[in-house]
Amino acid sequence: MLRIEDYYTNALSAGITTLLDKPEIVNRLMNIFYMNFKGYDYNRMKIEVSPVREELEEYKNMSLTILDQIRTIRVYYEGHQLALKRILNDINHNTHLNTKVYSPVVGCQINCPYCFSRKVFDHFEVTDNFRKPEFRGPYKLIKDAQGNDIPELFNIESETPIDWFLTYMSDFGCWNPEWQENVLKQIIAANGLKRRNGKCTDTFQLVTKRPKGIDLSSIQEDTNIRNVVISCTVDKNSVTGRIPELIEKIKKHCVTACVVYQPVLEHIEPVYLDELVKTFGKENSWVVIGSEIGENAVPLEFDWIKDIIDKCIELEIPIKMEYDIKQLVEENGYTFLVQEPKTMQETRAVRNRYFAMKAAETSEKYDKKVEELNRKLKKCPSSDKLSIADSIMFGSVDITVENSKRLLEKSPDFDIILTAESKGIPLAYEMSRQSGKVYIVARKLVNQIASVSERAKEFYLDVDDTELIRDKRVLIVDDIVSTGESLKALNALVEKSSGITAAKVAVLAESGIAKRDSIIFLEQLSV
Repeated sequence: MLRIEDYYTNALSAGITTLLDKPEIVNRLMNIFYMNFKGYDYNRMKIEVSPVREELEEYKNMSLTILDQIRTIRVYYEGHQLALKRILNDINHNTHLNTKVYSPVVGCQINCPYCFSRKVFDHFEVTDNFRKPEFRGPYKLIKDAQGNDIPELFNIESETPIDWFLTYMSDFGCWNPEWQENVLKQIIAANGLKRRNGKCTDTFQLVTKRPKGIDLSSIQEDTNIRNVVISCTVDKNSVTGRIPELIEKIKKHCVTACVVYQPVLEHIEPVYLDELVKTFGKENSWVVIGSEIGENAVPLEFDWIKDIIDKCIELEIPIKMEYDIKQLVEENGYTFLVQEPKTMQETRAVRNRYFAMKAAETSEKYDKKVEELNRKLKKCPSSDKLSIADSIMFGSVDITVENSKRLLEKSPDFDIILTAESKGIPLAYEMSRQSGKVYIVARKLVNQIASVSERAKEFYLDVDDTELIRDKRVLIVDDIVSTGESLKALNALVEKSSGITAAKVAVLAESGIAKRDSIIFLEQLSV
């Protein structure tokens, strides 16, 4: 269990802009907090949500109605802004980069006792009646010049395929048939749009506890929608009959079938999984396993899921184990597995190639910049060399981002970033953004409004900053180190504030400083 305090930040970049609509993002965040944070109380979470209506480039094909549903969100907990990007990156394992949670239907009639969505609805008064599902459509189809269908709902341009989760606030089997037809035709149109543009299709997940309510009759049986994952939830042994019901309802269509054992509330027999694989094949079958979470959750016993895991391994069905059961699985000598069906493997491979390509481009650009820097420095008088290094290294956002990434990789564990009031501020800011840790600026001039507590040569900290540093591991950051005097002064401030210097880091170091073991740097200045 993590402490919420570990994820506090006052960094300006901590807010997250997302395409997740208000109910989904609140539900998703609360789910993450419940699973991972010790002592979390959702009643102490405050949320600021505002609609986005401006025609941003990435939303250029979206209607104003859809734009009104796009939200900018910031979350506060006990007065501290939470570093959502870090939370989602560390805990949710990068799915926030490619997952969009949107519920075409809001509300559910089933009323499960452990329903997390209902708690969110009640707390934030999302709708008047959670038990009465509301459809946000119907969503329109328009024709392009060639007569192809263009969807209203899923036409967001993206460099990589998106994983859409469409039932976070509802149950697919409880949708009216016309709602199912409308959303499925939006998916088919979105598939066609992506394929015509030579792009990998998105994936779409639909989950139900009522597979008998699934109606795919409006879709031609030979339509390729393998990228649609239709799942039934099995939480107790008495409801395993949902699996053959799911198979019967979708077996004639080209979809991917999934059984979601979550939350597992008792021992469940691994029945009907043979039939699942026989009907859809190993590549288009999937199993997800997870426990109940939240207050008064039923503690999961490994024996409840062991037979399911063994059966999936025997049948070679891909298994996704939720991270809340990771420790339990590994303590019992099993390998923790996060596997996906073929369609999702393909989309992830596309994303990985894209991110690898972008990383390589950034790295190449960085190396060229450093090479260019050193060439120019060799031609400059000594008095000019630092100003030129500053202008080249921090004239590019990409280079600042890459510098920060590389320095964080080389840095030891720390709690707070400290830099001087100099050209190191953009670097400290970006390192704060990437790490989710607070950064503090030691100022050169005394602020007449703020009370000054400590002084080290020409740098100052006010009372609030010294309290933040107290008993914390401080990473001292600078852009270019020439004599080391600035770092020495910052180190003195840390000591006077009862902090602990974790390390001193810089992008560039002159040859004399570069020989010191006490400073971590990326490149030596060749001057």
